[in-house]
Amino acid sequence: MIIYSVELFDKHTEMLKSEIEIPKEKVHEVSKIMGWSSDAERAFLNGIAGFNVNIEQAKSLETLLGKKFYASDLIIQISGGEVQ
Repeated sequence: MIIYSVELFDKHTEMLKSEIEIPKEKVHEVSKIMGWSSDAERAFLNGIAGFNVNIEQAKSLETLLGKKFYASDLIIQISGGEVQ
Protein backbone atom coordinates (compact mmCIF):
# COMPACT_ATOMS: atom_id res chain seq x y z
CA MET A 1 0.00 0.00 0.00
CA ILE A 2 1.30 3.46 -0.88
CA ILE A 3 0.89 6.34 1.55
CA TYR A 4 0.99 9.87 0.14
CA SER A 5 2.10 12.70 2.41
CA VAL A 6 3.22 16.28 2.80
CA GLU A 7 6.51 16.23 4.70
CA LEU A 8 7.69 19.17 6.80
CA PHE A 9 11.42 19.51 7.49
CA ASP A 10 13.27 22.02 9.65
CA LYS A 11 15.17 24.35 7.28
CA HIS A 12 18.22 24.48 9.54
CA THR A 13 18.61 20.87 10.68
CA GLU A 14 16.73 19.21 7.77
CA MET A 15 15.13 16.93 10.36
CA LEU A 16 11.60 15.72 9.66
CA LYS A 17 9.23 17.63 11.94
CA SER A 18 5.86 16.36 10.77
CA GLU A 19 3.96 14.48 8.07
CA ILE A 20 0.44 15.09 6.85
CA GLU A 21 -1.23 12.20 5.09
CA ILE A 22 -2.93 12.90 1.78
CA PRO A 23 -6.13 10.87 1.29
CA LYS A 24 -5.87 8.81 -1.89
CA GLU A 25 -9.11 10.31 -3.21
CA LYS A 26 -7.47 13.75 -3.24
CA VAL A 27 -4.33 12.77 -5.16
CA HIS A 28 -5.63 13.95 -8.55
CA GLU A 29 -6.48 17.36 -7.07
CA VAL A 30 -2.98 17.44 -5.59
CA SER A 31 -1.60 16.77 -9.08
CA LYS A 32 -3.43 19.83 -10.43
CA ILE A 33 -2.10 22.01 -7.59
CA MET A 34 1.43 20.77 -8.20
CA GLY A 35 1.18 21.25 -11.98
CA TRP A 36 2.55 17.80 -12.73
CA SER A 37 2.83 16.22 -16.15
CA SER A 38 1.14 12.85 -16.57
CA ASP A 39 4.54 11.17 -16.14
CA ALA A 40 5.22 13.02 -12.88
CA GLU A 41 1.75 12.16 -11.58
CA ARG A 42 2.25 8.50 -12.48
CA ALA A 43 5.63 8.44 -10.68
CA PHE A 44 4.02 9.99 -7.59
CA LEU A 45 1.10 7.53 -7.69
CA ASN A 46 3.58 4.66 -7.92
CA GLY A 47 5.45 5.94 -4.87
CA ILE A 48 8.72 6.58 -6.69
CA ALA A 49 8.85 10.38 -6.75
CA GLY A 50 9.06 13.26 -4.33
CA PHE A 51 8.68 16.95 -5.06
CA ASN A 52 9.50 20.27 -3.43
CA VAL A 53 6.46 22.42 -2.64
CA ASN A 54 6.50 26.20 -3.15
CA ILE A 55 4.55 28.75 -1.09
CA GLU A 56 1.59 28.98 -3.47
CA GLN A 57 1.31 25.19 -3.73
CA ALA A 58 1.55 24.88 0.07
CA LYS A 59 -1.32 27.34 0.58
CA SER A 60 -3.47 25.47 -1.96
CA LEU A 61 -2.63 22.13 -0.32
CA GLU A 62 -3.60 23.58 3.07
CA THR A 63 -7.02 24.47 1.65
CA LEU A 64 -7.45 21.07 0.00
CA LEU A 65 -6.38 19.10 3.08
CA GLY A 66 -8.03 21.38 5.64
CA LYS A 67 -4.80 21.73 7.64
CA LYS A 68 -2.47 24.68 8.18
CA PHE A 69 1.21 23.79 7.94
CA TYR A 70 3.09 26.44 5.97
CA ALA A 71 5.86 28.25 7.84
CA SER A 72 8.86 30.11 6.43
CA ASP A 73 11.26 28.03 8.55
CA LEU A 74 10.21 24.74 6.91
CA ILE A 75 11.19 22.83 3.80
CA ILE A 76 7.98 21.36 2.43
CA GLN A 77 7.99 18.29 0.21
CA ILE A 78 5.38 15.89 -1.06
CA SER A 79 5.95 12.20 -1.68
CA GLY A 80 4.48 8.77 -1.89
CA GLY A 81 6.01 5.72 -0.31
CA GLU A 82 5.17 2.10 0.25
CA VAL A 83 4.30 0.96 3.75
CA GLN A 84 4.68 -2.67 4.69
